[in-house]
Order: sequence, then structure tokens, then C-alpha cells
Amino acid sequence: MSRQKKTRKISDIMPARKADKPAGLPRKSSRYELDAKAREEKRKKKRKGLPSGSRHSVSQSNGKQQSAVVRDPRVGSRKKIPLMVEFVNKPEKGQLIPPVREEKPTALDPMAELTALENNECLNVLLDQLDAGKTLSAADQTFVDECLARIDELMQTLGLAEEDDEEDDLLKRFSQVDINQFR
Repeated sequence: MSRQKKTRKISDIMPARKADKPAGLPRKSSRYELDAKAREEKRKKKRKGLPSGSRHSVSQSNGKQQSAVVRDPRVGSRKKIPLMVEFVNKPEKGQLIPPVREEKPTALDPMAELTALENNECLNVLLDQLDAGKTLSAADQTFVDECLARIDELMQTLGLAEEDDEEDDLLKRFSQVDINQFR
């Protein structure tokens, strides 16, 4: 067996020494008391760090913290912002939206309307498709017909319409000319 150092423990059976008795006046600590305090402090110093098994319990607590959503304190309000703005009349709050009045389109002067129709990209694309030999849907065909009819009306009012008769007259003259005269 290993040898153990004998220590004196104070108990009820043992007689009390002078140093063990509490004194009424503050007195200087004895060597025995100083040794006991030193041993207690040494035991407290030895117990630094986390309790045993801490690495297992720490990982469980960290897992719980990681699963929780960490919110950035710099981010502003959490109020949801509607993506579509819906206007609703609220007469009790004094929020009224005036009805939108549909204005009749002002009649453009014929020259401006004609240039607008000639520069219409949609109409130009549809006309190019027709020239390429593609068939258009019924809605597209009616749109093209209406635009072309309006262009003809505007050209008539402005006097820019070309007469097909002049071309026919030139063709007739050419066919009637005797080529032998010019030899």
C-alpha cells in the first residue's frame, strides 16, 4: 500500500486547539489557518476551465444556435413592402383617388398622322412578312388593312395620292409608238 500523509481534520470528537477557537477581536491569522486558506485557493485554481464532458454539450448547444436564424442588426425594418401598388379609396382616412378621365385623342394634322403611320414599326414588320409570302393571323390582317386604308385616306386629303392613270397612259403611248420611226 502506498503511504498517505496524515492530516489533522477538525471534528466534533477532537479537542479544539487555541487556533481553532473563534476570537472576539480581530487577530493575526495562525500558520494553520494560512495553510488551510492556501490549500483551498490551490484547489480552486486547479479547477480552471470547463467541466468534464463539455465538448459534447457545447457541440449540442452550438447546433441549436446555428439552426436559429441569425439576424443582422444593421438591416432595417422588417415590414413587408408590397410589390404591386393597389390604390383603394378610403374616404374615412381622407384618401380619395380621382377617377381617370379618358380624353378623346386630339385630331392630329393629317401630315403628322401620315408620318406616324409610315414610321409604325409593327406595321412595317407585318408588311415585310406579307412581302415574304407568309400568312398573317386574322387580327394582324385586319390591323394591316385598317392602317393601309387610313394611309390612303390621308394621302387623298393631302393630295399626295398618285394616279394610276398616268402610268396607264405612259404604257399606252409606249405600245403605240412605232419603233421603225427612230431608225
